[in-house]
Amino acid sequence: MLNIFSECSNLTSITIPNSVTTIGSGAFNACSKLTSIDIPNSVTSIGEGTFSRCSGLTSITIPNSVTSFGYRVFYGCSSLTSITIPNSVTYIENEAFYNCTALTSITIPNSLTYIGNSAFSGCSSLTSITIPNSVTSIGQSAFYDCSSLTSITIPNSLTYIGGQAFANCSKLEEVYCYAEKVPSTNTSIFQNSYPKYATLYVPASAINNYKTKAPWSEFGTIKAIDGTSVQAVKESVPVLISANNGLITVKGELDGEPVAVYTAEGKLLGSGTMSGGLATVSTSLGAGTVAIVKIGQKAVKVVMR
Repeated sequence: MLNIFSECSNLTSITIPNSVTTIGSGAFNACSKLTSIDIPNSVTSIGEGTFSRCSGLTSITIPNSVTSFGYRVFYGCSSLTSITIPNSVTYIENEAFYNCTALTSITIPNSLTYIGNSAFSGCSSLTSITIPNSVTSIGQSAFYDCSSLTSITIPNSLTYIGGQAFANCSKLEEVYCYAEKVPSTNTSIFQNSYPKYATLYVPASAINNYKTKAPWSEFGTIKAIDGTSVQAVKESVPVLISANNGLITVKGELDGEPVAVYTAEGKLLGSGTMSGGLATVSTSLGAGTVAIVKIGQKAVKVVMR
């Protein structure tokens, strides 16, 4: 039934029986004194606005049986501090967590493919967000006005970011974007987030593409993911790097210099130290795969053979 407990302002707790498979739209809308709720494993669907404006709700347990959330499902839950979205969910609907102003932590599963329009807009206590490497699209204004957000991690899987997705995030300090191909975006995605005072980290192989394409080009500092720019090791110190059958071998008169090997996305694969003019790092990379070899403060790109 729709709106069955809507605006029951004195309701403080409820037990949902295991026979329930769907919680209808607006079922607990504006139940302002409801502080917590456990959803049984029998539930597979939560409707539109089910917990909208439950301003006293501080915690909720969502089982892996739930496969979908409705529009505005937790809209205006201003006391909700954290939530874990189960691995069964693939889509976060529009305005799902709009104005959840106390939300400081959210766990997004690897099953997720899309984050809807204004999904986390106005979550003013959220300080960082890591988007898993399954999400391909972020809707417009998804994190708009997340005024405490300092760090964003964007996966390699992402291909599209909607307009103003990270606008008005005035404390933004760093963005890690692992996408080797620059995502399709509206130029307003970082509007009023002052990217010129922030640092953008991107795959070394794509750094020049980001530097020449707005809005990414607006960042004050753009670096390769491993913290360096891709450049040759200084010519005064001859170095030979071979990359065969997953093994990286560095030869040169650089004893004591640290050596680290990263994927093009910035994941550390292994490290060592130059000794006797030699360092070797074993990886699982296959032929044709790009690796970034960092020697001291310099880095070079190699292709595995």
